[in-house]
Amino acid sequence: MSTSSCVEPGQHQLHEWSHDSNTSFRQGRLLALRTKAEIQNVFETVDVYIATIPLKAASAVLKTIDSAVRELETTNLNHLKRLVKPEQLPPHLNHERADICLTGARSGHVSLSGVARKPIVTGGCSDISRERFEQCNEAPTPATLQFLACTTRSISFNQLHQLLLSTDVFATSQVDPHIRTIKVPVTPPLSHEQAKQLSQQYWPTVYKGGNPFGPHPAMISRAVEETQSQAGSYMGLATRAGKATSAEGKGELFGAVVVERSNSVGPSVVAVAGDARWENMTEARSQGKGNIMAHAVMRVIGMIANQRLTTYDTHKTLETNEKQPNYFADTPLTAFENEIYSQSRLAPGGYLCLDLELYLTHEPCVMCSMAINHSRFGRVVFGQRMPRTGGLAADVVGDNASSMAEADSRPCYGLWWCSQLNWKFLTWQWIDEDPPPETDVSHTDIQV
Repeated sequence: MSTSSCVEPGQHQLHEWSHDSNTSFRQGRLLALRTKAEIQNVFETVDVYIATIPLKAASAVLKTIDSAVRELETTNLNHLKRLVKPEQLPPHLNHERADICLTGARSGHVSLSGVARKPIVTGGCSDISRERFEQCNEAPTPATLQFLACTTRSISFNQLHQLLLSTDVFATSQVDPHIRTIKVPVTPPLSHEQAKQLSQQYWPTVYKGGNPFGPHPAMISRAVEETQSQAGSYMGLATRAGKATSAEGKGELFGAVVVERSNSVGPSVVAVAGDARWENMTEARSQGKGNIMAHAVMRVIGMIANQRLTTYDTHKTLETNEKQPNYFADTPLTAFENEIYSQSRLAPGGYLCLDLELYLTHEPCVMCSMAINHSRFGRVVFGQRMPRTGGLAADVVGDNASSMAEADSRPCYGLWWCSQLNWKFLTWQWIDEDPPPETDVSHTDIQV
């Protein structure tokens, strides 16, 4: 059996659509968007106490301190190591530690190795020989760790000192806690590189492989691996869909493509739509914004909904009243849209647009961005940024702003990954190597 016989009809058409004379493959790359939380995240530090504790008593000391401050500590510092070997400290802390040790050694309280010792008093001990005295001072000292106790907001210096001294280990050991106050980063690192940098500047820091402000890096890498090679074809189809409706005077040069990705048959195009805001509209283009229900995103979502309905027994065919204008424009309006729609093989039993992929010529407006969210798309790729009207990007980039003040005053929503919403989806901007001139929108106030 040949390979082509195992592929759905929609797959054959995808190949033909992507390489015919009317569709241009767009060379480029995917640029991951930053979330609003990532952009708003301001680097902050907090003051914490660190102390020297005996290695063998680390567990007991940790338990004592944590039980005392558990109800008082409000800062999550799980990205910081609690117990650190002296040689793992950043340079500036090691220097401070050496200075303390040297000063203490001169006064007889701290050994040069950095371990505090109780001074040996010789007065009134005439029966102790000089040899015995030197043996005591040269006795091996216990190994120690540097302990990150808690934030300074939780308890006072004196309270922490008393807690440490109340443990059996400090009552019987020659080790003095030598409590110090240092600054540490409040937020966890976003990469191994950042963790290494913070470890050198502040305190040993751990990158735990996630992103507290956005999608997991592994999730993004896997998605890019799946979509990068085909994204140029889908962006070309979106451009063609927008050109088709625009050429007939139905809308602007905006297009949308929906792709269903299946483990068994691979990706297939299930719907395309161009902008149709001027279809059935009597007002002049200069006098209004047209029919907002006929934006390319809204239309292509409607086409998917119609396909979902036809998979149920009670909706074998869709009934339409041709005498009444279809203001939702959720049926094909051009030959190109109809060609793909009629051959679509959308898998039955699906829910809304759950986990489907959406490719757009331009960043969608806030209304369409929320429609994408409510429709449960899994991945979105758009071309040109629309910094004045777009709803997906969370920062102002690439716009000809007259001033930074003007740029800062514009709302940036970042609706693709927003903690206040009950659905999140991955989003990229498509960066063309050679942007097609027909997709360039100079009047960025237009709603896509």
